[in-house]
Order: sequence, then structure tokens, then C-alpha cells
Amino acid sequence: MSHDTGADVDQLMALSRPALDDLFRTSRAGEIPVGDARGTVLVGRGAVVSKLAARLARLVAWKGKVFDAERGELRNRVTPLGVRAIRAKVYRGASRLDDGECTVLDYSRTSLLAHWIRDEIREIKPGVYLGIVYWGRRKVLNFALSYPGSQASVSARRASQQVAVTVGATVPPERVAEVQEVLAEANRRGTGGEFMPFAELAGVHFARLVLVPEEKDHAGQTMPASIVYMSEVDAPMDAHLADLVGKARSGLEKVFGHCQGYPPSGEPDATRVAWLRAHSVPSSAFYVNTVGRGLHRIRQEDRLRQAIQEFLDQLAAERATADAAEVRAAIQRYVTGRPDLAWARSGPAPPTLRWRMREAAHLVGVPLAAIALLPAILIGLPLWLVVLRRHERREVPSRERPSPDHVAGLAACEDFATQNPFTAVGLVKCGRFRRATLTGVLFAVDYGVRHFFNRGSLAGVKTIHFARWLFIDDKRRVIFASNYDGSLESYMDDFIDKVAWGLNAVFSNGHGYPRTRWLLRDGAEDELAFKHYLRCHQLPTQVWYSAYDVLTTRNLDTNARIRAGLFGELGPAETRAWLALF
Repeated sequence: MSHDTGADVDQLMALSRPALDDLFRTSRAGEIPVGDARGTVLVGRGAVVSKLAARLARLVAWKGKVFDAERGELRNRVTPLGVRAIRAKVYRGASRLDDGECTVLDYSRTSLLAHWIRDEIREIKPGVYLGIVYWGRRKVLNFALSYPGSQASVSARRASQQVAVTVGATVPPERVAEVQEVLAEANRRGTGGEFMPFAELAGVHFARLVLVPEEKDHAGQTMPASIVYMSEVDAPMDAHLADLVGKARSGLEKVFGHCQGYPPSGEPDATRVAWLRAHSVPSSAFYVNTVGRGLHRIRQEDRLRQAIQEFLDQLAAERATADAAEVRAAIQRYVTGRPDLAWARSGPAPPTLRWRMREAAHLVGVPLAAIALLPAILIGLPLWLVVLRRHERREVPSRERPSPDHVAGLAACEDFATQNPFTAVGLVKCGRFRRATLTGVLFAVDYGVRHFFNRGSLAGVKTIHFARWLFIDDKRRVIFASNYDGSLESYMDDFIDKVAWGLNAVFSNGHGYPRTRWLLRDGAEDELAFKHYLRCHQLPTQVWYSAYDVLTTRNLDTNARIRAGLFGELGPAETRAWLALF
């Protein structure tokens, strides 16, 4: 949230340097900017001198900054032609002025010319930022960034593309019990947000910490225990890791501090960020319920629904007799009259052009590559099917049942909110064939959820917010993690009833899975055996955070439909249907 001082850029130019510093101190960090921001140099010498200096600087030297949310970077627009140059990293950090949170624009790792420069900015009102320029440790200048013609938050001007962040590190055998106790204590406190301040991190939808236990592979070699951090965020991974280190240092130390090589307390934050990045694990497939629905948008649309609902409650008697169009017109007048809801007049912003181009290239490029390889695929497919059936006939499904203690431990971590986390780990079946098959299946799953199942439904299952599949231990084990609505029993039933073939395609490559035919048949159709299999491989998610734990995927969709229909053109029947959403 920004701290709206009411000050605009013209007013900033009339302020002295001490007054600008005071304003910076009393402002919050706000949203990280996105896109092309107009720059204004602030010399703090009175309105007349400041306006002349700002015009001259814009004419010959500096016109503003262009923020790239996907990369966590910016480029300055310099020279009279507005050339994009002089790159900086963008992340959350502590201000040198007052040690409070701000957005840091760091040139030390990206620019030879501006190596000694560091900028800090805070959002003083929606779409307006006040900045400080440091040369080394010395404060040399102030500046403003603005997005003219908009009072909406800058981050709402571009759709956020959610990313999956995973960091995993081996825990030495002698330290496993200590990590288990840390996680158990965090679980006893009730919420992951008390263990790590996830709510203070920018753009975090969900986050969790799980301890993956030690296990032996098919050759009898021990795969050590590991601690795994997973989150779904709007920010680029590097920006999120910097934010995590800056605000959750104590929690990270309590878990990753037991791992080999984790930087000791005296090391700078950049060293910890580098360590976390080096231990990051890519997802083989990542499902997002609705691509582009960022955390900021979710909260905005929920506030809009609540505000309109309160207004309708006040009009309960009039609404009973009024025409639907009249009620909707009254709602429109009410929303228009509230400055804090002015953003609702425009629809959600589209994704960036760069993102759309990349997705289009991937959408077309994969099928083109498959067509180019079609002769080899047609020759290899019959052989693959023969080998597959040989494996399916030979492999023995597990008869293991989850112990009462295991089930009780899982239950202690479930059903505290509208949503639940699910985390499971399994051993990939023996041999290169199964490993290659699972790799190929997850590649296909990732393609499908990236381009087709990205608007509220995973092949008919609509209760999942996020889900990911990833390999660990040199592809000997695989983790599946999701955030879903309702109970685990209803979650499993939903999958079995609607997409059992998809479960089989992925999980049948796991050791002990119920017997399948031709990869897609049987397997999960044996409901009891499948549920036993999942429970046996499920891990207790003792540290878990949700930014909106009272909202289901259906709530999120309803809120989005309310926003979309508020000022859109609707017929009589559509207007009645829209009002029925409340």
C-alpha cells in the first residue's frame, strides 16, 4: 500500500531538500513500479529554479526509467532521444536514510558507468514516487517518477505473471531433528506468517516450508533429507529472494542455517541471496489457476466486491422494488464517487508485450519442433508402447497403508482455512525408461497448463490455485505441491472423477503406484488404492502461508466478473445475472 500524501510532482519541485527528506521518511515503500515512468530531477532550490533545472535535465540528459517486472530490472531513458541505457537491478531493501523499507535501484552489479550509484524510491501517492540518488554513501540528489494521467497503482498497469520459486538444500543427518523441531514449533504457533513475515513480502500468494525425509533409491544409495522452501509470487525470482533475505532473515537462519554452506550472520545479504539462488530448483510443470491475476488485483477486486455489497445492504429496501438497470446505475454512481475505487473504471491490464511474444513463440515453436521430429516419433512410438506394457506388467504396486500416526500428523497441518496445502514426494520407478517417460509427460503437462489450462480450470478441476511438479535428487525423486480449496478428501475425489487419466500419466511413473494399462487406464480408478498411495507419500506442510485464506478460486472468479461487468455494456438479462453475483 502507498502512503497518499496528496503531493504531485509540481508540489515536490517547490520543496527544499530537508522537506523532501522528511516526506521520504514518512512515506511507505509502496508498489514496485512497472513500465515507463516519467522522470523529474528535484534540486530542492525553490519552485522556479527546480522547474528550470528539471526541464533542462529532461531536455538534454535524463527523461525517466523503464521498469521490467519480469527481470527485476530497469533501464534509464537518457540523451535527447530517450535512449534506453544504464541498467539497474530492482529489489526491496533498507533505506540508507532511515533504515526503513524502500525499493532499491542498484547499479553496482549492472553498470560500469554508474557502478557507484544507488537510488532509493518510495511511493508517496498512487503512481508518484520520490527518489534519492546516492554516490557511494553520499546523498547527492532527489528525483520524482510519475505515471501521468493515472491515479491507479502502477503495478496494476501491467498484468503480473506469477512465478514458482523453489529453494532446496540438504540437511546433515545430525541436524534433521533440530529442523523438525523448528518446523513443529512453527506449526504449534498456528500460522507460517508468524515464523516468517510472508505478508510483508511483495506479491506472495502462497508460501511453505517442508522437510523431505531421507530415503534410499533403487540401488540402495541414501538420498539425504532436505529442507524445501516453495512460494508462488508475482515478483521475479531474484527480487523475491532479495525481499525474503531482507525481511525473513531470522526464519531462514533457523532452517537453512543447518545446511552446509549457508552464509553465517556476519555475511552481507547479497551473499545469502546468491546462496538461495544457487540452491533454486526449477519446476518441470507449473499450473496457475488464472495467469495474470496478481495479488494486487485479487485484493483490489475483493475490496470492490465488499464495498458494493455494503452499499447494496444499505439499499436493501429500494433494491427489492427497483429495476435491475437502476440498481446497477446506482452502484456505478457510488463507485465513481469513491476515489479509492477509481481504478475499477478500467479493466485489468494486459500482459507485457515481451511476455506475450515469448508465450506465442513457445505455443507455436513446440508443435513445429514436434512436426519436424514426426518421422522419428512415428517410428519410436510403437517401440515405446511395447516397452511401456512390459514395464506395467512387471512392476508391482505397493500394498502399503498410511499409519494412524502419519495420518494424525498430516491432519494436524490441515483444515485451518478455506484452502489447504498439499505436498507429496515419491521415488521415480527404476530405470531410464520411466525417468525419460516422466520427463516427457511433465513437459507435455507444462505445455498444456501454460497455454490451455490457465483460465480457472485444470482439465475440469477448478479448486486449485497453484500446482507444481519438480525433480530432486538427480531425478530420482519428484515433488508435487499444490494449494487447493476444501478438504483433501474432496480434492482427491475431484481428481479421480474428472482427470484420472492425467493422474495416471504422471504418478504411474512413481514407485508403488496402483497398476495401470497403457499409461492412462486403471491406476487412480482404484480409488482406495490411489488414496492410500497419496497419503503414504504426503508430507506434513507445517509452515504454510496464504495471502487470502478466506477466498476460494470461485470467489476470485466472482470478484473478477463483478469488476468486468461493473461498467461494461450489459443487456437486461446480463444485468440481472451480474447482480445475482452479490
